[in-house]
Amino acid sequence: MPADGEALPILRQVQGTHCHETRSMKLAIRDAGTLGRIPLADVPVDFSTEMLLIVTLGRVTSDRYGVRVDRVWREGPQLRVGLGLTAPPPNAPIVMATPFCIAVVPRCDLNVAEFAPEPPKRVRSWQQSPATTDW
Repeated sequence: MPADGEALPILRQVQGTHCHETRSMKLAIRDAGTLGRIPLADVPVDFSTEMLLIVTLGRVTSDRYGVRVDRVWREGPQLRVGLGLTAPPPNAPIVMATPFCIAVVPRCDLNVAEFAPEPPKRVRSWQQSPATTDW
């Protein structure tokens, strides 16, 4: 358990431009079952001693957007995460992207401010058409 104000090291970090996750999310993942519900990228993690901080930006209009975890620290009864965002230049071409970042940090059971412990439930926004044989 880090002392108040103490930083946790970022052990490793994976960033990408296309994760196919169209929702913006901030997640603190502490077990393999929950990670299995978020198919982003393979990141080696030992959940007995490590946890993941996952950030997705959702769908954006440039593949030059990027996100990274810059800092993780304890602030009172919770962990805080400092994020860095890279924005495209003004005349960047429009290219749909879904940027993400996965940071591996030492396991800590404190709540992570603004990070959910599991992904939101997926809701199907369409209904399957009834089968028909009238051709």
